[in-house]
Amino acid sequence: MAKTASKDWQRKAHFTFFWAIENTSTLYISNDVESPTFVIQSKDKIKWRLKVHNLTRLGFVKVDIRREEDNGPDCIEMDFELSILASNGSPLQREASKTKFKTNTACSYTLIENCTKVFSEREDEFLPTDSLTFRCRMWRTGIEILKADTCFARTRLHTDKRCFVWAIREFSSLQKGQKKRLFVNSTVPGSPQLILGLFLCGVDENYLIIQIDQSSAIRHYCIKGEISLLDSDGRVVHSENTRAYIDVNSIKIDTFSCFFEKDKIMSSENLLQNDVLFLRCEFLIGAEPEWNRIEKYGYLNVEELEQAKTEILEIPSEGHIECFTAACPFKKAFEDLYGDDSLSDVSIRAGGTLFPAHKNVLSIRSPVFKVMFTQDMREKTSKIVDIPDLNADTLDRLLLYIYKDRVKDLDWESAMNLFRAADKYQLLNLRKKCSVFLRYNLSVYNFCSILLLANMHDADELQAAAEDFISEYDREVLSSNEWENFKEKNSRLAFKITERIILNRRNY
Repeated sequence: MAKTASKDWQRKAHFTFFWAIENTSTLYISNDVESPTFVIQSKDKIKWRLKVHNLTRLGFVKVDIRREEDNGPDCIEMDFELSILASNGSPLQREASKTKFKTNTACSYTLIENCTKVFSEREDEFLPTDSLTFRCRMWRTGIEILKADTCFARTRLHTDKRCFVWAIREFSSLQKGQKKRLFVNSTVPGSPQLILGLFLCGVDENYLIIQIDQSSAIRHYCIKGEISLLDSDGRVVHSENTRAYIDVNSIKIDTFSCFFEKDKIMSSENLLQNDVLFLRCEFLIGAEPEWNRIEKYGYLNVEELEQAKTEILEIPSEGHIECFTAACPFKKAFEDLYGDDSLSDVSIRAGGTLFPAHKNVLSIRSPVFKVMFTQDMREKTSKIVDIPDLNADTLDRLLLYIYKDRVKDLDWESAMNLFRAADKYQLLNLRKKCSVFLRYNLSVYNFCSILLLANMHDADELQAAAEDFISEYDREVLSSNEWENFKEKNSRLAFKITERIILNRRNY
């Protein structure tokens, strides 16, 4: 059906469709992804759609151009040029053809033969800001135009992040043929249930095998995971990573083969507490697209069309403005102030480290800083403001959020410290982000610190999460050294918590 197209691709296209697929590098594209339907605004109102095939399964970038059901002519002839764009709008890969289309027919193009290799070696080129951007230029054969149409679309792939500690009780009694199972529900729509199984295998049935059971999977998806064996102090003793493709036709996949030896666990004093084995599990799972939409139609004079090739990077998306730094020059300029001392009018000091800052920026973002710099307080005229209750790392994270609305990767300690700072300076969204991290990473080793944090900062969501954890793992918690120390130092609070848990159980 395809014919050789004209080589004069510098001529102005009748219609240009830009499509950005976000969050591509995290799990690549582990299912077929379709663009929104777009319409060429001619008298025929012909409808089109692009589809990117499953990159994880195929290993190459295959794209379909499909004519949808419409009221246009039964058959039309079109010239096409399909490209993958760099961040500056220039094509990195390009294919072209002349094709006749009937309604509900498609033409396929292969743009990259080995996408895993290309994306890993040239990620900055092909996946700037973690987005894969396509441009489809279209010409109706035998027709010339004075104006050109453009359309901009964006699809955001969703990832379901699940972090939890798997407490495997009565581990020493695990025998050949037995399997411990854990069901973990999804946290986002369109993400599958995660079913983990642990059993013994190998020589003398001594090795732990951790398996992802996907008998209930209804679609293909990609999963990245890390499982860590924790000792009684919560330190990582052994850790393994995996990246797997889950096929609906496969019942199970042995993801973590020979994870650890049972006899080594049994002989160690630090790996079992009250016959409970603790595994910290972190998974990223590909979910359905978070959203998929047309963002803008444009009607440009042919002289303006070249400017449109970079416009796909210049459309902010409501609710997701943080992902489009290039979309707003003011926002980028605002972010560039972070760490820039050339126009700084104040320095914030913590832990002996000075951070250049700007009173106006701090005041706009934080009502506490606003009072500090506008009311009759000594900080109003000071060139250096000391914050003794924050360390340098926490202050750096706080300023990063204030200027760039971003949060660095957190661990337990940094999340606790940043939560306190966010609460103090009334950065409510940052406080919420830290709270979510802490709730997802509760364990026997840290629940007491959450109870104290929640009580000190009136964090009801943290309090409820910690109490739910105690209720679910009551045997491990109530027999732990952490709880004994907590009761001894905070007897009244421990009594109130225990009382609430008992009352909730009775009401339930």
